[in-house]
Amino acid sequence: MARKMEAPKKGQVGGQYKPLTEAEVGRIHEASLEVLERTGVQVDHPEALALFEEAGADVRASRVRLPRSLVEDAIDAAPSKVVLAGRDAEHDLILEDARVHIGTGGAALQILDLETGKIRKALLRDVADMARIVDALENIHFYLIPIYPTDLHEDQVEISKYYASLANTTKHVQAGVYTLQGIRDVVTMCEQIAGSPEALRARPLVSFITSWMVSPLMFATDVTTLLMEVCRQGMPVILSAAPMAGSTSPVTLAGTLVQLNAEQLSGLTLTQLASPGTPVVLGPIPATADMRSGKYLGGSVELGISNAAITQLAHLYKIPIYNSAGMTDAKLPDIQAGMEKAQSAIQVALAGTNFIHHAAGMLEDMSTIAYEQFVIDNEMLGMAMRAVRGIDVDDDTLALDAIDRVGPGGHYLADEHTLRYMRTEHYYPSDVFDRQGRDEWEADGATDAWLRAKNRARKILAEHEAEPLDPKVDGWIREQFADTLRL
Repeated sequence: MARKMEAPKKGQVGGQYKPLTEAEVGRIHEASLEVLERTGVQVDHPEALALFEEAGADVRASRVRLPRSLVEDAIDAAPSKVVLAGRDAEHDLILEDARVHIGTGGAALQILDLETGKIRKALLRDVADMARIVDALENIHFYLIPIYPTDLHEDQVEISKYYASLANTTKHVQAGVYTLQGIRDVVTMCEQIAGSPEALRARPLVSFITSWMVSPLMFATDVTTLLMEVCRQGMPVILSAAPMAGSTSPVTLAGTLVQLNAEQLSGLTLTQLASPGTPVVLGPIPATADMRSGKYLGGSVELGISNAAITQLAHLYKIPIYNSAGMTDAKLPDIQAGMEKAQSAIQVALAGTNFIHHAAGMLEDMSTIAYEQFVIDNEMLGMAMRAVRGIDVDDDTLALDAIDRVGPGGHYLADEHTLRYMRTEHYYPSDVFDRQGRDEWEADGATDAWLRAKNRARKILAEHEAEPLDPKVDGWIREQFADTLRL
């Protein structure tokens, strides 16, 4: 009997691709510790400075130099496993070892409109609609809110975007944060959805990105305040930093890895001083700049190599890692977008990154989101996860009995072994990616993948609804946050 065809499973174990040797990983680690001891980091946040000084760091004015022992204590204190839960437990993400999960990302301000094909501002309704798109796509494992809704006042953004997301997907929701009150409001809301404060900490439905580092080697004071608040709330926090080789980090990839790894270790140390045991996800995103213009490059092959390489450092520390793949410099869902997205997604997934964001929906160096691009990327990510799964080798898959049954000159089309494995051994994309013969393709309208993806996105928006929030909880949220929540 044929096995049921399923999407490639999230959480499959990567680590097959290692751009650095073990010795090179060690050298980068040692160089990072030397940067922290010799050069240090600039910290202008009074409370953070006090924590570093009390722990034994060398603090002179705003320069903090971290001894090796302090950094090593922080590595030991940070959890090796972080759970990022969905409203539906089927979508829980277990971030540990080299288990791979891939999804959305960004804070884009503009949309490539699905109907007009023109650029427009990102709105709160897009947050909800994109959540429904992601909820329906099987190879996108989480919903990192990919846009900043430009139609909201700052004090409305956090509660409104998290609510719009949680109400429209049962997958894990993550985003950047901007205000202390916003963090507190989102946590209060999610405690109600989870059932209690304890239930939320056990299965966090949301997590928070803090871009606390201004590369090179400088803590952003306002964001450091937000980082410490997330730690004290006991919620998962992502230490996001994205220096560009040749601009805000050394032009050599090795030099960028050293600086960025040092930055990550300094942030990790602060989180464990602020609240020992804080569930931290390292967020190093080594990027490149175009040396001709200084422009950020999302689609460079070096981005894929570097993000794969820094994953090896996180594996050395046994701390979960979030970084980037699946980006492009293309302005449209064209052949450039496909090539640039696929090469980095394959590299970083095979490296075993735990939480790969920016991998679905993005165009134009993270500045633009397209609904149809989610659909196209869903297929690309299914292929990437199939590559992570690799080749199963056991007595049955070696197929010796099947080879003997079929014999010389036969065929395997009707053999029981073929029927048993044909739906699970190979990845089958949806009809967005065409595999028909030319005659069938022409009879079906001779459409390209872009148009087919648009049509599928329209169908999802017309028909798909996520499991709703409990009506009593939903009512409580609307009443509690009536002054700031926008629907």
